[in-house]
Amino acid sequence: MSEIMKITILIEKENGIQQKAEVTQELGATLLSTLRKMNLISESFCGGIGKCGRCRVQFIEGAPIPTAVERSQFSPDELREGYRLACMVRPKNSCVIRLAWKESYQMDIITDVMKMSQENDLIGQHEKTAYEDQKAVSHQEEAEHTKACCPVCLVAVDLGTTTIAMQLRELSSGRVISSYCETNPQRCYGADVLSRIQAAGQGHAEEMKESVWQVIRRGMKQFTRSIVCISIAGNTTMEHLLMGLPTESLGISPFTPVEIGLQETQFEGIPVYVMPGISTFVGGDIVAGLYYTGLLKFAGNASVLFLDLGTNGEMALTDGKRMLVTATAAGPAFEGGAGAAVPGSDMIALMASFLRDGIMDETGLLAEPYFTEGIRVFPDKDSNPEKSIFVTQQDIRALQMAKAAVRAGVEILWKKMGCPVIEQVYLAGGFGYYLDVKAAIAIGLLPKEMCGNVKAVGNTSLAGAYQIGKDLYCGRTDKKREMESVLQKLCTRELPIESINLAKQEHFEERYLRNLNFGL
Repeated sequence: MSEIMKITILIEKENGIQQKAEVTQELGATLLSTLRKMNLISESFCGGIGKCGRCRVQFIEGAPIPTAVERSQFSPDELREGYRLACMVRPKNSCVIRLAWKESYQMDIITDVMKMSQENDLIGQHEKTAYEDQKAVSHQEEAEHTKACCPVCLVAVDLGTTTIAMQLRELSSGRVISSYCETNPQRCYGADVLSRIQAAGQGHAEEMKESVWQVIRRGMKQFTRSIVCISIAGNTTMEHLLMGLPTESLGISPFTPVEIGLQETQFEGIPVYVMPGISTFVGGDIVAGLYYTGLLKFAGNASVLFLDLGTNGEMALTDGKRMLVTATAAGPAFEGGAGAAVPGSDMIALMASFLRDGIMDETGLLAEPYFTEGIRVFPDKDSNPEKSIFVTQQDIRALQMAKAAVRAGVEILWKKMGCPVIEQVYLAGGFGYYLDVKAAIAIGLLPKEMCGNVKAVGNTSLAGAYQIGKDLYCGRTDKKREMESVLQKLCTRELPIESINLAKQEHFEERYLRNLNFGL
């Protein structure tokens, strides 16, 4: 018979009252599995392998000896205070614990950055041409057409690997009426797409699909307006899981998607458009961004680089005549350090300051005593420990590998395009909005030649999902035909777009290793 032990869990409520819950657990089981059964922890951001450091608990009594993984996630003082990771702990004796779950950082949903720049005439000619084309119809004509054909609102969805963001937008103007944002519940199966593909293959595909539709359902309940359609943009894996498509071929060479074109379905009687992609590595979220920025029209001769740096680092480079696209695995580094729960833009600023102040060398190694113990940073002036950020060597290494992969990808696209002068860099998402470009250049994420040419364009996945959804649902006849023509050419590979698999590029590994160092 299995040995049974008692675990007492101290739960602190929002009103400050502490409650106790007593459960039993079999010897050999992880504490995380028990907490899940009690619905006290709904997710583990790395699939329960100790990489993210978020499933924190504090042992008040009966603390076990820390594992090597836990030693890398906590400071010596925290370990002495009984802090452990629920996914690593397999209690051998009865114990008392306190939940110390560390919440992830939620990035703001920013979609109006590009529009504001356009209105203020602060944009380049390439972007202005695309914008003026969108504005060709008078406001009066559009209002009359919308009133006749397009009642009220559209819901745009950015189906991210980490976060699902939804916006209720007025169909005629694009004005954001309401927003809803929630962590992607699939994160309990892992933080990246490969772990989700593996989980789907192990029989979890249906529950993963339903969990995302439940998020969409919760978001829709928050929106009180009449909704005519839903437009969803996500990477190829997220869209496959959403639509219940097999994902096995996405995880093995030659990485072939089951469906890459525009998909249409229904959600509780409402039409749903799921954005088309370009390849397994460059999905509907990037297509939405390219459509929104006007880059899919291949107008003009300007060389423009598009970067969307999240869990997956997608990028596109165009010279106005053709386009090269690719993606690289970045992990959670650009969305927050594993255990620090800090946005990646702040991590980049910290790394730049560490490098400048001699706390960290160019190889990413912290000076003593920080190398052994990590370093605690206090963002606020009163040094409130609850708001402190604890940065470990592991956090630095994660950012280091992500930035090396992205920089190597940018260099390969630039080389294959013929080494053009890049006149504009679009940084998509909240990460790009908050990024200190000088810090990014200081640590080597972006080449120094790009300084002054970088522009934050907000969440182009959401903005593009709205624009495509609107054009498909109720655009003027010529506008709809144009949209359908673009999508048709995209799906039939008639557009001059080439998808690059970085892993197969001759010099990728060499460039990746060279870019591991900070301060290039």
